[in-house]
Amino acid sequence: MRIIFLILWLVSFVDAQRADTIDGLVAHAMKVHPSLQAIKHRLSAMDTRIEMSQNFENPDISLMVNDIQFDDPLNRRLEPMQFTSLNVKQKLPWFGKLEAKKVYTQSKKNLVLHSYDGAKVALAKEIRLSVYTIREYEERLKILSEYKKVAKQNRELYTAYASTQNKSHSSSIQASLLLSNLKIREQNYQAILKSQKSKLKYLVQRDIGLLKASLKMTVPLGTKYYLNKLKNNPNYRLKTSQKHVADAQKVLSDLAHTPDPYVKVGYYNRVDYPDYASVTVGMALPLYGTEKSNSELARKEILQAQSSIIDYKYMLMNEIETMGIKLHEAYTIYKIIQEQSLPQIAHMFDLLQSSIQNGGDLFAYMRLLEQKLALEEEGISIKAIYFRTQAKLNSLIGEL
Repeated sequence: MRIIFLILWLVSFVDAQRADTIDGLVAHAMKVHPSLQAIKHRLSAMDTRIEMSQNFENPDISLMVNDIQFDDPLNRRLEPMQFTSLNVKQKLPWFGKLEAKKVYTQSKKNLVLHSYDGAKVALAKEIRLSVYTIREYEERLKILSEYKKVAKQNRELYTAYASTQNKSHSSSIQASLLLSNLKIREQNYQAILKSQKSKLKYLVQRDIGLLKASLKMTVPLGTKYYLNKLKNNPNYRLKTSQKHVADAQKVLSDLAHTPDPYVKVGYYNRVDYPDYASVTVGMALPLYGTEKSNSELARKEILQAQSSIIDYKYMLMNEIETMGIKLHEAYTIYKIIQEQSLPQIAHMFDLLQSSIQNGGDLFAYMRLLEQKLALEEEGISIKAIYFRTQAKLNSLIGEL
């Protein structure tokens, strides 16, 4: 029994220590997320619709009892005009209409397929954004933890000085205030972190282990790279599919100008006279211009779809250029913080070190400490913005 409990404990421990990569989380979500499964079922239904598009309309069948005499309604021997007939009527879809219906239904399936691709890209983007936000606040909490230790040490140091120097007493209060502010921010960050982890759990549809995400910043690609892949955007493809649906609808509307013929076959039974059959061939007469109006409506829907594609393309180009500017801005700001601002702060700490040891310039030290914390947090925030912006850019060109 102890061995079983030990094995179960080891399994749970290993599971708790599992390191989840972003690509692994995305791959898992692609397999199990219910929103994607719902679209898959729609795709399967579209296959059935394609098969159904090749079916003829159901035939009409009718039974007719003719010449019923009110004086003797059950007597079917009164005259030759009395008969009982069974009629079958079938409409025949000529002139390529079945093939046009198949093309139309296939274009509707492509519409669903591109919506599926768009849903996958959107889901992958949300997972990446959530992971980068979680990593951001984990880094913020790590920095706060280090500064809390420093603030506690300073408070103890200033409290020791306070018995002999009034200035040290004020510094002790200042250190206590800084520590309180750090604790408040820590609680805020913890709440945001829990919220993001809960969101990520929903997106991935399972519990999350330790997140393993490389946050090494590299020189961002130029906007030209993304613009060249603009047509891979799933929503752009969706707009194109909508145009194809409109084209297929226009073909159907034009074919409707030629009505489908029908054949009606009847068998007539007479009690005391020979039976006989009848064959009728007919079609609807397009007299009122409905078909012409439907063709015009389909033509206008094509124009609307074309305009929508052009509009979305320019909107997408603008969004890529805007995101590209934001990405380069984040990279530049991060370099300034790391290569200029933080080294300057470190140099200022070196200059104050000797006076701090003698109890002097304590307020200046506290202000400098707060500035250093603000810069380090800004660096973390900018790095997160960089990776979130990169994830958004990748989603704009259809990358998971």
